[in-house]
Amino acid sequence: MTQDADVADEGPDRLGGRPAGGGLWWCAALIVVAGVAAYHNSLRAPFVFDDDPSIVENPTIRRLWPPGPMLNPPAKGQAVQRRPVVNVSLAVNYAISGLSVWSYHATNVGLHLLAALTLLGIVRRTLESPRLRERFGAQALGLATTVAGLWAVHPLLTDAVTYIIQRTEVLAGLFYLLTLYAVIRGDSSSTPGRWYVGAVAACLLAMGSKEAAVSAPVVVLVYDRIFLARSWREIRQKREWLYRGMAATWVVVILLVPRGAEGSQIFGAAHARFQYALAQGEAIVRYLGLCFWPGPLAVDYGFCPPQTVGGALPYLAVVAALLGATVWAFWCRAELAFLGLSFFAILAPSSSIIPLPQQVAAEKRMYLPLAAVVTLTVVGGWALWTALTRRWARRWLVAVPIALAALAGVALAARTVVRNDDYRTAEALWVSAVNTKPANPHARNNLGNALQQLEHYDQAAEQYQEALRLWPNYPEAESNWGNTLARRKRFDEAIPHYEKALGMKPDFAEAHRYWGNVLFLQGRYADAAGHHREALRLKPDYPAAAEDLRRAEKKLRATRKAGTP
Repeated sequence: MTQDADVADEGPDRLGGRPAGGGLWWCAALIVVAGVAAYHNSLRAPFVFDDDPSIVENPTIRRLWPPGPMLNPPAKGQAVQRRPVVNVSLAVNYAISGLSVWSYHATNVGLHLLAALTLLGIVRRTLESPRLRERFGAQALGLATTVAGLWAVHPLLTDAVTYIIQRTEVLAGLFYLLTLYAVIRGDSSSTPGRWYVGAVAACLLAMGSKEAAVSAPVVVLVYDRIFLARSWREIRQKREWLYRGMAATWVVVILLVPRGAEGSQIFGAAHARFQYALAQGEAIVRYLGLCFWPGPLAVDYGFCPPQTVGGALPYLAVVAALLGATVWAFWCRAELAFLGLSFFAILAPSSSIIPLPQQVAAEKRMYLPLAAVVTLTVVGGWALWTALTRRWARRWLVAVPIALAALAGVALAARTVVRNDDYRTAEALWVSAVNTKPANPHARNNLGNALQQLEHYDQAAEQYQEALRLWPNYPEAESNWGNTLARRKRFDEAIPHYEKALGMKPDFAEAHRYWGNVLFLQGRYADAAGHHREALRLKPDYPAAAEDLRRAEKKLRATRKAGTP
């Protein structure tokens, strides 16, 4: 055999072939090291925004036994609402470190790395499946490591990993991936039953972590038909009970879905759903852009702005084209169709016609969909490279995609480190959000809160005023403006802001509490107690209001005993 022929045998198709001596473990270790390096500076980031009601003010995570309270999280709009699995994980963190943030962040990073390792196993076994073995089997481990590594360090995921309470996405994503991995392992196991039981259990835990996991049974079924089974009949014969069990986990979502007045508030009227759906075209296009150029990033995208069909049409056309390509691929490139299906199916609950209040878009929603984009880019890029270089049998050609992948990994990890630095203080986080979306009243309000905590009252008031200019019917900003005045002892000026806030939102328990505190400082203890009672009526699990009420009643009793009017 000539030297050129020897080089050809060692060419691009050899990249990533499974090394002897535990190569899989070395690849897993590489992913873990890369992930730790990317998130090492996230462990001291403080609680921010939704962390406060879901963790700091959450009475159900204060003890592990009896389990009843932690399995029944608060239901007043907190991120843990109807998500008992997340609430249990927070209770474990509280048992470990109380309200010290390090264990919460370490858990988020650990769960994320477990998800990355599960993705490694899924991609490797998929590329070694009969459908893809001939094209990618030799380089399956290298490609899978590249996919999982790039996904693990991608800065688009910082919203889910570094922002503590967005653990909802990480836990749901981890259990979603474990569901698929268990089915893949069960197909090749001599004792598939235990893997399938594990798949149903993981699917159940995914549903209990976040409702977006509702698509898991369908996505896994489609994967089964494309990569594992030769026919639908084979699936019925081998795994019918598995899919019945996974479908049964939908009961959890059905039981946890809000109904009545709460459901109407969350899902909105038909007009709100239509406006939200129009906005999702632009949101999805932005998500895709951030996959390849991750910046600027924003922790909050604000409320759904008014949409016109003409303005939304270009974005909706892009989404429609991608959906059409996915459907077309089922007839000629089913493996590509699976990536498209999983991308849209996972995004669908939050990026379709079901409006989520105050959140027209959110980078955390791309936690799992990003895996489909990275897989398509890495595997598709490798296939294109081998096709273009097949005629040139040169060993150095192998180094080009390796170098590009390494460079991309280093760049993404570095950007993640920089993004994590935005979480070092609440002020820095909301400054970055305002810089990214200056017309976002939500970000303005939260920046005002951060400035108020730093006693920068004039600057805080400016942010509240700008938030109200952008959205005049914003009760939280109105109430917070009142708090800024109250902290400067301008009590008479503060009270009208609480009145306005309650006019916009009559069930605003916090505004009643703040108003009560101002009245207390004015010596009007009976009126203060009345507002605190109303706050507790509206929000029974409100320990701060309960403490304020006890203080007001104590003062009231003392003044009555002393005969003071």
